[in-house]
Amino acid sequence: MLAAIVLPAAPTVAGAEEIYLLREGKPVEKNMQQTDIDPVKNPFWKDWAERKGQTVDGVFLLDKGPRNLINFAPIKSALGDCEFTMVFRTRQADYGNRGGGRGPFIFLKDRGRIGGWGKGSEFIVWDDRMTLPLKPFKGPATVDINDGKLHTMSVKRVGAVLTFTVDGEKINEQKIDPEVNLIFQAHPLESRPDFTMIRMTAEKFSARLETEYKSAAPITTLFDGTGNPQETVTRQSDNSYLATRIKGRNYAPGKAAVYRIPALAVTGKGTLLAFAEARASGFDWGNIRLVAKRSEDNGRTWGPEIDTSNGKFPDHKNGNPVPIVDHETGRIFLINHRNPSGRVHAGDQKVVIVHSDDDGMTWSNARAIPMAEWLPEGFGWMLTGPGHGIQLRQGPHKGRLIAPCYGEGCGYVVYSDDHGKTWTVGAASPNGPYNEATCVELSDGDVMLNMRSPGGRGGRRPNRGGAVLTRGGAEFKEGTSRFISELPCPSCQGGTARLTDPENADPGIILFAGPGLPTVRGRGTLFASYDDGRTWPWKKLIYQGPYGYSDIAVLPNGKIACVFELNKQDLLFTVLDARPAALPR
Repeated sequence: MLAAIVLPAAPTVAGAEEIYLLREGKPVEKNMQQTDIDPVKNPFWKDWAERKGQTVDGVFLLDKGPRNLINFAPIKSALGDCEFTMVFRTRQADYGNRGGGRGPFIFLKDRGRIGGWGKGSEFIVWDDRMTLPLKPFKGPATVDINDGKLHTMSVKRVGAVLTFTVDGEKINEQKIDPEVNLIFQAHPLESRPDFTMIRMTAEKFSARLETEYKSAAPITTLFDGTGNPQETVTRQSDNSYLATRIKGRNYAPGKAAVYRIPALAVTGKGTLLAFAEARASGFDWGNIRLVAKRSEDNGRTWGPEIDTSNGKFPDHKNGNPVPIVDHETGRIFLINHRNPSGRVHAGDQKVVIVHSDDDGMTWSNARAIPMAEWLPEGFGWMLTGPGHGIQLRQGPHKGRLIAPCYGEGCGYVVYSDDHGKTWTVGAASPNGPYNEATCVELSDGDVMLNMRSPGGRGGRRPNRGGAVLTRGGAEFKEGTSRFISELPCPSCQGGTARLTDPENADPGIILFAGPGLPTVRGRGTLFASYDDGRTWPWKKLIYQGPYGYSDIAVLPNGKIACVFELNKQDLLFTVLDARPAALPR
């Protein structure tokens, strides 16, 4: 049986090299990536082992224990024509309580996976939460891969065609870019299979183990997280979080463990300001500062990191930056919310405002406003932005400063008509549910909210939410609350901005930047509307890979600056040269 199933030793791709991860039941560890299992640095790994098992009669019998890290990932990726093949057996009895009838999968990093279910079910190509998703596929199972017998599964690329086979029978075939590197691994999931062979062949191997992503323009790292936490955060029984500093690890400018939640603003002098949360750990709760960087040459070079709190609130969570430029006075406001570092929606939460009168080089002491003063009637909580606010440019409320906020499933605004001295709670959208609002001015002076559709609440839509506030943001415009079919939303914040101002009967161009897929924070895309946000017929790829929270700004030279999250640790920056041409009238 074994001789009939195992593929011949010679490569199946003409003239190819080969790498064995497991041959004749024996793991070839030198060809496999090693996971950093360090229980001292990370207690999660306590009692874990990597690919633990033994070889019996030419078959590698995996330890079926729950703490066996059993992915088989090659040390290289494949270029050109290539094939990844594994020979395995799976028995239903080995599953225990770890899942249903799933068998093992071949995993293609960032693209999808091919695998099978129980007898009479189907084989699938699954692309959920992939930045470069393959076309999903479900087909009938021709064999029962859980019958305890040896079976062969492979993924093969020849030219621009990717083919999936099980026991030599083609299951699915689809197009793929022939130039990109493919990153494979055997991904056992709950099935805990036994293996006799895992092999990769390719015209050429690459040491690059990251997917090669396309982008519209060169990408640079603007805020580079160290990934080395300066504190541990633990959840308490009362739903609060305890942040504890790690001895010897102190915050230093430019050395935050994690940078997240970006925002952009262009000052009256043309300086580009980039803001971010500088976090002491990867958690949303803990010690978080708001920091900024300045560029006086449209993003080509940047100055050092600036702590906008002047170091005065080291034991607080300062989050969701909302910068607003007052073009009449030149003052730059930075609005955010602040909690003691271990409190969630606490009664002493504040809205905090700092400002700069020297083009973002230095910042004032903080002005703290009780959260209740920024709450719409009936709301029990709120958060700011995140993303830049605006100043109205036309209409009866010209000069009004507007800060987007959200709470209770709605987006809303708070505004000031006296250059930031006092603030008034404006109108809110209906409950979509929406959150994390951004805003942009329409051609008639109304304000359009563009909002995230949140996950985890049972009613999430795969699209952005929108609503229009009239009277300069003071009143909701009936009938305008909707989910925007052209703008995907994988439960992620996005950024919006006006590219061109309205002129006569021309409403100008409005931009939105966010993930281009409804299932994953990836494939960053710039969208354009030519009719005040009613439709979004134009789009352009920003970055093909992971793309989380972001913001955009229009530079003095007419180009479009964009900052976005790569991996919930680093913030990347790019400037898009091309602007969307006006659609034919």
